[in-house]
Amino acid sequence: MTLGEPIAAGQGSRGELSIRFGESFDLGKVQKLLQESRELAGSAGETVSTLNLVAIYFSQAAYERAQPALETAARVHPCRMIVLVAEPKIEPPAASARVAAVRAAGTVAVERIVFLAQGRAVRHLESAMTGLLLPELPRVVVWGGRPEGALFQHAMELGDRIVIDSGTRPLASLRAVAQLLARGAPIGDLAWARIFPWQGVAAELLDVPSLREHRGRLQSARVVCAGDVGAEGALLGGWFASRVKRAKIDLAIGPAPEVDSPVPGGGDGMPGEAPMAAAPVGRGNVVEFQFATPSVAFTLRRARSILTAEVKGDDDGEIVNRVRLPPDTPGRLLSIELKLLSGRDELYAESAQMAARLLAERWTSS
Repeated sequence: MTLGEPIAAGQGSRGELSIRFGESFDLGKVQKLLQESRELAGSAGETVSTLNLVAIYFSQAAYERAQPALETAARVHPCRMIVLVAEPKIEPPAASARVAAVRAAGTVAVERIVFLAQGRAVRHLESAMTGLLLPELPRVVVWGGRPEGALFQHAMELGDRIVIDSGTRPLASLRAVAQLLARGAPIGDLAWARIFPWQGVAAELLDVPSLREHRGRLQSARVVCAGDVGAEGALLGGWFASRVKRAKIDLAIGPAPEVDSPVPGGGDGMPGEAPMAAAPVGRGNVVEFQFATPSVAFTLRRARSILTAEVKGDDDGEIVNRVRLPPDTPGRLLSIELKLLSGRDELYAESAQMAARLLAERWTSS
């Protein structure tokens, strides 16, 4: 047993304890380690948890990219966080655990348990995790793999809600997600949270008293993505199609992205950093959203961290509104999705299914 480095984002945490096993985990020793980590975090006090946050990844690198977001979101939503890192193709078999507690305002707000398994030891991850779940609290699963296949199905059976990130997966995966949502799957999506500013500005624009008259005449929309059509663009088009049933939706490819990755660091924020600015435009991110009536065009454009809304053709003259995009700090999107601890966002479910139809039509026509 060794004393490791302090938790990167841990407020009130003095260290992380780690232990190595053979091919299986000894939960008694892990529980003892957890108690020791509470004592290391400071004076005795109660533990406050609102949920079990289970995060599943298939490489240590993937977990390290996501770690800043997980820890930040966990501080916003006090929880027991259990991370499973499975690397079945790495030999020889090995199992280890790392445990830390974060204290805030005199209470333990986050208990973080990281299980790492290689080779045959991977088969013991689920039993180790199950033995440490807090009873009677919601289980939210953050899924770091592709949203399809038997393992994903099993993860959905485990959790009251499962959070994915369509923006980091092939666009075709959105069709599989839509099929699951059609069957009632309790899925949340960080790609959906990324387009909230676009939805909010569009809705506010149509709620301006002098522009409300145009809401019933909307007939088309065009979503432009940087470099390639991405999940965010498809979901934004699907959202509009779900609200304006007869509208014709076009998904288009626009200018080159600022960065090739759809998400900086492959997750919500770069490891070890908390930039106080909107993330750069990645491949597949939305850069323009236009919707129109026969006589009036509404256009939203992104220029760095500013979202500009313009209205042309209205009797009241041209209208321009500028909104600063929210800063992309690690954990912001996940914190938003964790506001719903069970079930699903029905608007997202409907929009994702419409997005899958739009993509199918686009691929068929091409």
